Amino acid sequence: MFSTFRQDVEQKFPPPLTLRTCIVAFFEMSVWAVGIFRFGKWVDRLRFRPARKALLVVYFFLYKISEALSGIRISIYSEIGPGLIVHNFGGVIIHGRLGRNCVIVQGAQLIARADGKDSGWPTLGDNVYVGSGAKVLGGIRIGDNVRIGANAVVMTDVPDGAVVMPPESRVIRGFYRKKTPKAAPDAGGGAQE
Repeated sequence: MFSTFRQDVEQKFPPPLTLRTCIVAFFEMSVWAVGIFRFGKWVDRLRFRPARKALLVVYFFLYKISEALSGIRISIYSEIGPGLIVHNFGGVIIHGRLGRNCVIVQGAQLIARADGKDSGWPTLGDNVYVGSGAKVLGGIRIGDNVRIGANAVVMTDVPDGAVVMPPESRVIRGFYRKKTPKAAPDAGGGAQE
């Protein structure tokens, strides 16, 4: 648990770890969320049942506090390799299988599809970047070294080394009210006599 969490911290704050870096890392909510996830995985693997049950209560309490303060929800059932970075916080949901050195940004969600089709959890390879607001849905596989752009919705497998971007924004006509032109003000600009 500790070596994996250390790799998470070193990925976000590259060595050498100075006192300033340690203080910044301590107050970073995303580091807390990842640390609590790693603690929960460690507790879940304990073989001594009484200790496991007691520590799961502690984990659940910490998890709920972290979720409320940071808006980051990392499921204890996820399998995540070392080097996880969560940039910023708020709206992040991770439930799936992630490889090494993945970067997840604010608002990104890795979840099952709500329509019941292909309802497994997503699997991400190594060195995957998931941009702000992106959604990775269902039992799909995202290859190694993939970049998923902001607000992309991914519901199919993605090969290694791909870049996934959402369609560009465009103006949709017909959804506005036409304004009637106002009468032009008096051209003379002065008072009429």
